Amino acid sequence: MYQLQANSNLSSQENQLVQQIQSLNSEAGSHSPSLSTLYQAIPDLKIEVDACFLSNPFATDLVLDRIKSQVISNPEFLHWTIEAYPSQNQAIAEQFAPAVGADPSRMLIANGATEAIQAVIKNFASHLHIAIPTFSPYYEFADERTAVTEYRLNTDDDFVVDPEEYVRSVKESGADVAVLITPNNPDGRNIPVSDLVWMLEQLRDLRAVIVDESFIHFSRIAEQHDGLPTLVKVVESFENVILVKSMSKDFGVAGIRAGYALMNSSRVERLLDSGYLWNTNGFAEYFFLLFPDDQFLDKYKEALSHYLGVIDRFTAKSSTLSIVEPVPTESNFQLMRLPNGVSSDVTAALLLYRYGVYVRSCSDKIGLDGDNLRVAIRTEKENELVLDAIEEVVTDLVG
Repeated sequence: MYQLQANSNLSSQENQLVQQIQSLNSEAGSHSPSLSTLYQAIPDLKIEVDACFLSNPFATDLVLDRIKSQVISNPEFLHWTIEAYPSQNQAIAEQFAPAVGADPSRMLIANGATEAIQAVIKNFASHLHIAIPTFSPYYEFADERTAVTEYRLNTDDDFVVDPEEYVRSVKESGADVAVLITPNNPDGRNIPVSDLVWMLEQLRDLRAVIVDESFIHFSRIAEQHDGLPTLVKVVESFENVILVKSMSKDFGVAGIRAGYALMNSSRVERLLDSGYLWNTNGFAEYFFLLFPDDQFLDKYKEALSHYLGVIDRFTAKSSTLSIVEPVPTESNFQLMRLPNGVSSDVTAALLLYRYGVYVRSCSDKIGLDGDNLRVAIRTEKENELVLDAIEEVVTDLVG
């Protein structure tokens, strides 16, 4: 572990803050403390840039404008949104599913993608096979009744999935459910569609294959779609595939908890019978029902196109950093390897204390070698501050 006392550039106040943030991280488990948690624990903290939680800031503004004009400014509508029960799961699916080219009977509307992940694992998996590093709920939601085996992505190859090796590892594991995330979190690497289809063909005999496309809007597949980028048409011929999608990453609405999963209709019926009938809130229903509005979707596509340009400029600049090693990404975040001996926990805490830049330390990520930061890509101005701050802090720590 990095020795704080060995670096004379760290003040006692910085050492104290590092320890306080490490304690908050420990209490949060494998997820970062929320902004609210940080402010309550450290009231004088000033966060300038949230480069920890992942979202499209331009889409957030678009959704907020709609909520202000259609909900907040309409007292009757606002009262109804808060006081009344939302529609049942399948009623929302009927309205929303056509926007992504899906059959409503195959769609489960979820209270965030994590609820869909939990529902699928708890109900349809007895032995789960995952590629690591990855989004931690995929192994955290497995209880004592569900075995978990792992396929370790190659750090030296920048976490690229080798289709043949992955399929071989699944079959050798004896798992009944496999997980493929594209792009993957925390490394941002995308699985080419041709490789994905080949793997799904080889895994048709499994009980289920979960394909998580939560960050698909930021991959290069987005350039091939007139509508919303999605793998719906790619996977629909595979009866055992369960497609999972978070809506918070691309639309920037993590606070209202919105996600969905596509699977065969009998599995949807089983989950609805298990208690997922009224699992969304009124604001989430309002968000889902924005999608039949072509004007809203057109504005979102404009915001997405602009953001993809921002991402390209971020990665172009990050590649010039002399002190960290960024991993190539096809998402709205980038994994950055730190020099040997530099703790990601310390680096993240100093970025927060000195510059108000909140990033994700990946010291707790299973399957990651060394120390790494995951940095969310924000607006041009915020990105400039983040990259400059990272270079200054890490240079200081290296000494």
